[in-house]
Amino acid sequence: MKLHILALSLFSLSPLVVSGSAQAKPWGKCPAAIRELSDRADRITRGESSTGVMSMKVFKRGTVSMRMEYWSKGRDKFLAKIMRPSRLRGMSTLKSGQNLWNYLPRMDRIVKLGSSMMGGSWMGSHFTNDDLVKETDVRKHYTCESVRKEGDAVIVVTRPRPNAPVVWGKLETKIVEKTAMPVWVRFYDERGTLKRTMRYEDVKEVGGRMMPTKMILQPADAPSERTIVTFHRTRFDIPMADSLFTLRGLKR
Repeated sequence: MKLHILALSLFSLSPLVVSGSAQAKPWGKCPAAIRELSDRADRITRGESSTGVMSMKVFKRGTVSMRMEYWSKGRDKFLAKIMRPSRLRGMSTLKSGQNLWNYLPRMDRIVKLGSSMMGGSWMGSHFTNDDLVKETDVRKHYTCESVRKEGDAVIVVTRPRPNAPVVWGKLETKIVEKTAMPVWVRFYDERGTLKRTMRYEDVKEVGGRMMPTKMILQPADAPSERTIVTFHRTRFDIPMADSLFTLRGLKR
């Protein structure tokens, strides 16, 4: 989440080549092939670059809906601009490296988010600003604790490596083996308490590739609340200038 769901692009979904990984080192307590599968699942919503239109519907005390255009490049560059509703039109968020800014068009003001604001809600959703900043690499920042079969899928349990810059104490991820498509991810704190679940739904062909077009973030302590992100248009791996991910690009 972290927004490994929003910095979006797709990785090639060619079948997992277990034989090529057989000689690789194990990933924690799991075979190297599970590390490869987890990496492919992680990359389902990532890539070299992507741009498109998505909507976000937030269910809290009431319901808030918005539609936005987005751009992403690698793991460390992300820009989103609200198109609707009209009262929020032009409001935007820029991530560049570990820095995060919001642009407020009515005030014509750019606000840099400090560390004290990282736990705050992003665009009023159940995602936090910290989710945007702390994009993680499952192979680099986590190690595998266990894996078990469940039908045509596996459930992979991972824990952060020592000193890894991550928020969660444990992740459980259900992945379809044949396609490396994620089904859900459960996020636990350091005490082992389930905090939220991300579900991936409505797998469709978008931009010539298969991807989940709907992702639902459900907080564990508020079962009546959720945030739903739906992707309407997406283009992948297109040339994208770094100048787009600047303060000038934020206001443009």
